[in-house]
Amino acid sequence: MVKVRLEPVRGMRDILEPESNRIKLMFNLFSEVAESYGYEYVITPTLEYFELLAAKSGPEISRSMYVFKDKAGRAVCLRPEFTASIARVFLKYLRARPKPVKLYYVGPVFRYEEPQFGRYREFFQAGTEYLGDSSTYADIEQLLIIRDYYGELGLKDYVVKVGSVGIVRRLLTIWGVDEETQDIIIHYIDKKMWEEVLRVLKRYNKADIGVIEGLINSRVKDYRELDEVSSEIGLSKLGDDIISNELARLKEIASAAKELGINMYIDLSFARGLAYYTGFIFEVEVPDLPFSIAGGGRYDNLISVYGGPNTPATGFSVGIDRSYIALIKQGIDLDSRVARVKVMLIATKDVSTSYIDEVASMLRRKLYVVNVRIVKPKKIADVIGLASRLNYDYVIIIGTKEYKKGKVTVKNLVKRTQVSVDKDVIREGLPT
Repeated sequence: MVKVRLEPVRGMRDILEPESNRIKLMFNLFSEVAESYGYEYVITPTLEYFELLAAKSGPEISRSMYVFKDKAGRAVCLRPEFTASIARVFLKYLRARPKPVKLYYVGPVFRYEEPQFGRYREFFQAGTEYLGDSSTYADIEQLLIIRDYYGELGLKDYVVKVGSVGIVRRLLTIWGVDEETQDIIIHYIDKKMWEEVLRVLKRYNKADIGVIEGLINSRVKDYRELDEVSSEIGLSKLGDDIISNELARLKEIASAAKELGINMYIDLSFARGLAYYTGFIFEVEVPDLPFSIAGGGRYDNLISVYGGPNTPATGFSVGIDRSYIALIKQGIDLDSRVARVKVMLIATKDVSTSYIDEVASMLRRKLYVVNVRIVKPKKIADVIGLASRLNYDYVIIIGTKEYKKGKVTVKNLVKRTQVSVDKDVIREGLPT
């Protein structure tokens, strides 16, 4: 006998009912919402070449990737997120398609991080990618999908934090900071490690520390305050077109979001860890949770980084696990959304398999869950008791008498009623 560990690998989980059904519901609802906006479903490999993910993932993701060599000596990794894979799919199959191209995905991702509340080494993401459109509407549509998805789930009181990594990158470029160091600084900003940000910037003579310090306290609830804040920080005096355009884009998106009923605030000190973001970014926050539950933004250069044509793009991902935690914390009932009527079909051994299958199939086509048990007549009562303990809704009994007469006995365990009906009657469902 081989003694095996029954615990999953650290940071991984076994997910059983009812949680597995709730998460499946979250997957399915995301698919329905994404497809209602015209997005096409894409399934990408769990394993990718390391070079694809390393090109523009950023310091944090690079350090947390599951990287190893396959049997042919090729460096590969378990995907830590989906956007790079979607970019690869776009370049290989879809670059000639009329733009925009709208894709969505659902699946597991892997990061070797310290496991803690809301953070696992294998977790689930669902997201969209909108490729080939630089308009603000493309960004706003991502927020609309989030609005509709969380609306379907019943999540309340969440808020969308928006910013622009494009402003930070432009400042760093003006100050002569190279791209690799920019990625490190943005990682520090993402983690709110402001002392490290200032330490690195002090090496650059052109860097205006006052502007960075101003960004730290640059939150505004009303987009109409953005001009005043940018002036106070010192962004306006730069007279830089790129920064001005990014500010204008933020105002336009925030203005539209307000009209669309999306609760939002602007935070110019906000950054996201993935290094491919180029402009507008956002995250979804929920009160009393120490992490965001969704996030995304614009990545206009990633396709060209991989050798493709200049292709503006935007998108987001939902953390399914974290969103599930938020739903449970708010007491939102998902079980009623996934519940199906459960039937225990009990037949005696002299009943033909074809008769049993005919009855079970009629019910399954009507979306009943049908669990078949073949027993001796004296065991029927025991199985009825088991069905009751397992919270089944109905028991159907097919004994010798029912079989010979072409009937079934239907026992409603909820109402405690029982009726004998012709087999074909249940083709339209069980009597209530």
